[in-house]
Amino acid sequence: MPSATPPLLAQAEQMFRSGRAPQAEAMLRAIIDTPDTPARAFELLAFIRGNQGDLAGCEHYLARAVALPGCSAEAHFYLGRVRLQRGSAREAIACFERAIREAGEFFEALHEIGVAHSATGEHARALAAFERAARINDRVPELQLNLGSSLLALQRPRQAVVHFERALKLQPQLARAWSERAMALAEQGRLDEAIASCERALQFAPQDVYASMNHVVLLERAGRDDAAREALSHLARLPADTGYLRGYWLHDRMLACRWDGCASLLQETCHRVLAGEQAAEPFALLPTGAEPEVLLACAKRYAQDHAVPVRGPAPAPPDAAPRRLRIGYFSSGFGPHPTSQLIARLFECHDRTRFESFGFSFGPPISDPLGRRVMQSLDHFAEVAMRDDAQIAALAREARIDIAIDLNGYIEGSRPGIFAHRAAPLQVSYLGYPGTMGTDFIDYILADAVVIRPEDQRFYSEKVVRLPGSYQCNDELTEVAPCTSTRAQAGLPADGFVFACFNNNYKITPDVFEVWMRILSAVPGSVLWLLEGHAGAPSSLAAEARTRGVDPSRIVWAKRASHAEHLSRHALADLFLDTFHYNAHTTCSDALRAGLPVLTREGHTFAARVASSLLGAMGLPELVTHDVASYEARALEFARSPEQLAALRGKLLQQRESSGVFDARRFTRHFEAACEAMWARHVAGLPPEAIDVAPLVA
Repeated sequence: MPSATPPLLAQAEQMFRSGRAPQAEAMLRAIIDTPDTPARAFELLAFIRGNQGDLAGCEHYLARAVALPGCSAEAHFYLGRVRLQRGSAREAIACFERAIREAGEFFEALHEIGVAHSATGEHARALAAFERAARINDRVPELQLNLGSSLLALQRPRQAVVHFERALKLQPQLARAWSERAMALAEQGRLDEAIASCERALQFAPQDVYASMNHVVLLERAGRDDAAREALSHLARLPADTGYLRGYWLHDRMLACRWDGCASLLQETCHRVLAGEQAAEPFALLPTGAEPEVLLACAKRYAQDHAVPVRGPAPAPPDAAPRRLRIGYFSSGFGPHPTSQLIARLFECHDRTRFESFGFSFGPPISDPLGRRVMQSLDHFAEVAMRDDAQIAALAREARIDIAIDLNGYIEGSRPGIFAHRAAPLQVSYLGYPGTMGTDFIDYILADAVVIRPEDQRFYSEKVVRLPGSYQCNDELTEVAPCTSTRAQAGLPADGFVFACFNNNYKITPDVFEVWMRILSAVPGSVLWLLEGHAGAPSSLAAEARTRGVDPSRIVWAKRASHAEHLSRHALADLFLDTFHYNAHTTCSDALRAGLPVLTREGHTFAARVASSLLGAMGLPELVTHDVASYEARALEFARSPEQLAALRGKLLQQRESSGVFDARRFTRHFEAACEAMWARHVAGLPPEAIDVAPLVA
């Protein structure tokens, strides 16, 4: 770097600190055009762009700064904040932890780590981070509020109230603390105090959507129907959300299986989504039973806010010369994640003579066996979490990727901005998100004839490519070890019928739980075996069971376990009962691989048809129902007829080997045919169009 630059950098920093940001920015832009630009120049540009509300520009320059030696801890910290604001909580945590490694523990980083863990639902980790922050400074109202929120999420309402009241002592007009205190009091059965606390929140912040939603719930819980209707009317009159608050609230309630007030609030949220408001993130609505047109409108608004198409360099003319097709896979879940469990084998089965595969990982650093397997199975692999969207798209273009495949969609850790910058001439949504992206920069979505039927195309912004059989790839090399534990060790009855559902808690909705409780009531000695998830779900579902006349002890909770152990314990169950609006996806593949029949009810959205797709492809139509009555009747039929269930298990095992659902090589050939068909249209100068891939001729 020329010797004259350091004084220029010092001068630019002095201008920035004295409030002359435009002059500082002009000088800094001149500095970054020189060789060996110091990290501090990019840091200062990032702070200037951030102060002007340019979040994308701020992230871009921070990402460039942290890639250079001499970068400050402050830059890592603010990059974490930007990524947290963008919704990439896990990437944010990595940035905050790097800041701490550089500068030692400091309050702001510890507090933001807690906020990020809260965003991912890891409330125990959030609490630990907040407690570390409190050892440095416990007199921050927001910290006390967050301590209380974490404790409440962990079903410790009495302790939560202590922290909410500490927050209010420090800042008496903190509406959120009054509102959260209300919910903690309600958990202790102190409903009148809870309603009064919520109304105090609304005195300080009458336009607060969160407090208004809690008010509706508490009044409904107290049986004050007229007041609840008036509160709901008030909520409906509030201005449009900023930050998708209604959706976050709904998803948080569904994670904990706390359903009071959800029906009316879901209806209002869907109404606001159709009006074009920031009412919910797309993922939050998938398990709710929202109509397809609502999901499309929600995705369109979210894409509009998070991934505005960027006019980039003109794409190179299609190369029609024979060569290997370059496929780029983009994901935050190349480590121990359901996406990798499903797709690792596809990577291994790629025809290397026709395809060259690239992995772009923007999740946590790869350090686990599954992640290393993914890395080794791809021809090229890059960990790009510390780069911004534009840089990642540029890397893909430099690698001359032909087809970019987004394995995230709108799940946690998504980076739609990469594709808004056009990482490749063709861009495809696959596997991670069972729904439309609602944007024109994703050209295709890979599906099958069940999950997206031709008449459903109008609910998708992408053109649909239908694979033969099921769209979901599976790993036939996954071995299911014999189960070494007993039912007693798992807390299950030795002789009673075991209904199981290992789906995430947020997929359990009141309508399916109602059916499950009727099934338990009709089958003496039976139990429902669920997978441990949100800390609040067991007590919530226990209360729901009691109200339906079922002893809560008949709900048994399976602790989280390694994937191998989890697969083997499927042998202890008799029948998997699927959820309605967001089916078993990876969990369905796991159950079928383990030989456990899955009973599903086919719904009207992609997310509600995946189990039906897998079962149909396996030749098990008797496990697919189309209405609640048939679902319930079929479950009772199997529970009351051991011979019929045994015959079904035998058929499942036979079809598992012969149907092709667990034939990764065959699936990969179909997948590759889809890629070639999409590319052939592109080379011919044709726009994306629906494609049906023909099955391989044996």
